[in-house]
Amino acid sequence: MSNVEDLDLILQPRRAQRLVGAEALQREFLDALGQGKLHHAWLIGGPVSCGKATLAYQIAKFLLTHQQNAREAAQNAEELSVAADSQAAAKISAGSHPDLLLLSRRWDEEKKRMTSGIPVVDVRRLIHFLGSTAAGGGWRIIVVDKAEDMAPAAANALLKSLEEPPSKSLFLLLSDSYQRLLPTIRSRCRRALLPKPTEPQMQEILRAELGDFDTAGFNAISRLADGRVRYAMDLMQADHGALRQDMQTRLEEAPGDHTSLHALADALTLRNRDALFAEFLERARLFVHERAIAMAGQGAANPWVDVWDQLVQQQRQTETFNLDRKQLILNLFALLNRAKNAEARLPV
Repeated sequence: MSNVEDLDLILQPRRAQRLVGAEALQREFLDALGQGKLHHAWLIGGPVSCGKATLAYQIAKFLLTHQQNAREAAQNAEELSVAADSQAAAKISAGSHPDLLLLSRRWDEEKKRMTSGIPVVDVRRLIHFLGSTAAGGGWRIIVVDKAEDMAPAAANALLKSLEEPPSKSLFLLLSDSYQRLLPTIRSRCRRALLPKPTEPQMQEILRAELGDFDTAGFNAISRLADGRVRYAMDLMQADHGALRQDMQTRLEEAPGDHTSLHALADALTLRNRDALFAEFLERARLFVHERAIAMAGQGAANPWVDVWDQLVQQQRQTETFNLDRKQLILNLFALLNRAKNAEARLPV
């Protein structure tokens, strides 16, 4: 993934004009703010790409738009969205609001890649940020995306600020796996768990981003996306209908019918087809899982359980050691062929 694509994953949620779904969490935040009981730190957890960053930026836009009357505005609001002409929201979308600090992975110009985690030197910027007067005379907001990416030194630096927060400062910690955070950080945060978007909600989000699209095409990938909006968006923007059909056909074909697999494997492992390769592996996992479930009650050895175990193991090794993706695909089809033959030999 290029630096431009990586940065877009971080910045894109800033540009959303409203949050689709999570009505209960929006109400929870507005009620706390409206009652004057807003906790200074929120840990926003949930599955990958389910809208955590979008929720954080909607909170930031609401507070920084209503710097002087946030409590009254919350009492009269039904959701976190703000007026389209909000100057604060426009600055947040552009990444230029002085009262919002983002701590995340960043582009390392020297190494020409994104940092593997959140550098401690960035977390230490908090001291200056929190020690200065808010430009708008009100709130200062810190978004940490993703909080579990902090090295121990960075986590400890953040903890000091969480323990003694200045007035009108709000920490929004985003996490795909909040269990990995220090217990001392978790204990100082109010937890907000974001649910996976429903299919209708995903369609609404995608239409806002992509315009109109083929509903049948969305239905074909919605199960694969499993609530991951960014993943669904990547798949919807790639026009590979024939290749997707070939993937599914080859997974389902009879044992021994595999021909020209090298062509399929080559097509899936071309440069800039990471999303398509990931989609194929997701389809394969779903296929194997369904076959394993179907055979579970037949009282015989289940060859699909072994395929599942080996697929998971080989995929992990390929990712960890940067092994040949094409070979992973060819190995997978060999495993499928063996399991299909074993299933065919079982008595009816």
